[in-house]
Amino acid sequence: MSIIQLLLDSDPSVRRMTQKYLLGTEQVYVSDGWIGNFLSLFDARTQRWGGGIYGPKWISTFYTLRDLMSLEIDPKNPDYQAGLQTLLNNMWKKGHSVEDDVCVVAMMVSMLSYGSYDSEPIEEMMDYLISKQLSDGGWNCSSRSKVSSVHTTLSVLEAYRDYLKFGYSKNLPMLNKQAHQGREYLLNKRLLRRETTGELLFNQVDSAHFPVRWKYDFLRALVYFTSIEYPYDPRLDEALALLKEKMKGGTLGKGTTYSGRLHFKMETETIGKMNTLRGLMVLKHYDPPFYQNCIKG
Repeated sequence: MSIIQLLLDSDPSVRRMTQKYLLGTEQVYVSDGWIGNFLSLFDARTQRWGGGIYGPKWISTFYTLRDLMSLEIDPKNPDYQAGLQTLLNNMWKKGHSVEDDVCVVAMMVSMLSYGSYDSEPIEEMMDYLISKQLSDGGWNCSSRSKVSSVHTTLSVLEAYRDYLKFGYSKNLPMLNKQAHQGREYLLNKRLLRRETTGELLFNQVDSAHFPVRWKYDFLRALVYFTSIEYPYDPRLDEALALLKEKMKGGTLGKGTTYSGRLHFKMETETIGKMNTLRGLMVLKHYDPPFYQNCIKG
């Protein structure tokens, strides 16, 4: 069986995204499979998942919405929209975040932008993120820190991407400037290594994870650069070489999971269908010959 057929025979969301990103055919949104499982767990009375807002991880409303966005749920789905309203009611008061956490606000911007939500709270959140960039070009979840974090920086870059992708456009020159600086912050680390010592940034940065939660890894970074059609840069070489080494057989494993509660396990086999799809998306953009070799079986 070819790798493409393996993905097409997978969960409906994986099949849809394979058709969209690898085969180039637009597809209607799906609401069954993993997405349907998540939706079946929505509590219409409390307008929440998992009985909570940000916690417990990973079954709370916040992280369930993040999972649904990663599977590309119909952004107009009423449960997704209701969940966004629950987040706003509990995590954002006009003009300020209930929790002063840059990473959390960035992820909220992505989810709200994906849902084409009312621009006023999104613009307030974007003003908050703009004000929190540090002198090294990145961001840190703690606004009191003077040193950036790759985790937070990538979340903010994804937020800026999603804000623009879904039609919002305030402060465009500043966003472009800050996004460039944030990308340089990651590229100067070759997506993997400390600039000072050359050591890996942290354990498991060289592993692929899905769902990504709030954490950084090399594949999540490569997917970001692919998603904005960033041109080849030699500072991507090591991360791309690592991906190709891991995908010699055409697939990626499901990866280790971050500790926490789950609604259910999405990936139950050795091969990670979402990781494989994400890896192929990167290779299709940065190394078409290698990509073709992966899918030719």
